Amino acid sequence: MRKLKFVLMGLLTVGAIGYACKKEPVDSKLFVERYLIGKWPLRMEISSTITNGTASPRDTTTFNPTDTTSFTSELKFTRRATTVDFTVDAAGENIKFSTSPDSTWHIEYLRTGYFKLVYTRKETVGNNVVSHIIERDFRK
Repeated sequence: MRKLKFVLMGLLTVGAIGYACKKEPVDSKLFVERYLIGKWPLRMEISSTITNGTASPRDTTTFNPTDTTSFTSELKFTRRATTVDFTVDAAGENIKFSTSPDSTWHIEYLRTGYFKLVYTRKETVGNNVVSHIIERDFRK
């Protein structure tokens, strides 16, 4: 009977901790804008191409911590010597940069000290469907 009490208390404790630590979706434009403000070193960039469902080898580039990007409260993005405006959609899921042509990047995830942006572009060349995917990993 004593063991049953401890097992029951343990299960209740684990359940309470699990409920308290559940993931909450990030769906706030304002939260994402405030989260991004600051300097973010670009840690890694992965480029891949998928042609008719067949993936080519991934091209991975690792950057030095000195290759830092900045997001400002005026909604400006600076990388190296280039500054462009950016906007976050209402759901807080995508960032649109005012480059030529415009590019929209999906926010794959936000964590305490890092986040990931993914850009996907599909094009049809003859009978082939080619998808270009670029993933950028930022870490503080």
